[in-house]
Amino acid sequence: MARKDRSPPSFEEFDAKLDKLRRQRGAPRKGRRRRGLTAADGMQAGIEIVVGIIGGGLLGYGLDGWFGTRPLLMVVFFVLGSCAGLLNAYRHLRRAGLLASGEDGETNGDAA
Repeated sequence: MARKDRSPPSFEEFDAKLDKLRRQRGAPRKGRRRRGLTAADGMQAGIEIVVGIIGGGLLGYGLDGWFGTRPLLMVVFFVLGSCAGLLNAYRHLRRAGLLASGEDGETNGDAA
C-alpha cells in the first residue's frame, strides 16, 4: 500500500469548501433565543450559592484552626462566601437574560 505524495489542501481551498457547505446548509437563525427559566439556569444559580457558602465556611474553618481564632474567621468567611455565592447567582441569571437590566438596557458592566 504505497501512499501518494500529495500536499495538503491550502487554506483558501478549505475556506471555499467551508463557505460552500455553509451556504448549502443555510445561515443559522440568529433571532432564536430561549425564554424563561430553564432547569439548567436554576441548577447553576443554586450551585453558585451552595459552593459559595461551603467554600467560605471551609476557608474560615481552616484559617481559624491555623490562627486559633475560633469561630471568628469562620463566621466572617461564611458571610463573605454567602455574599459571593448570591452575587455569582445574580450575575448568571442576569447574563442569561432572566433578570431585568437597568432602565437604559445596559448590563451595568457585567460583561458576558
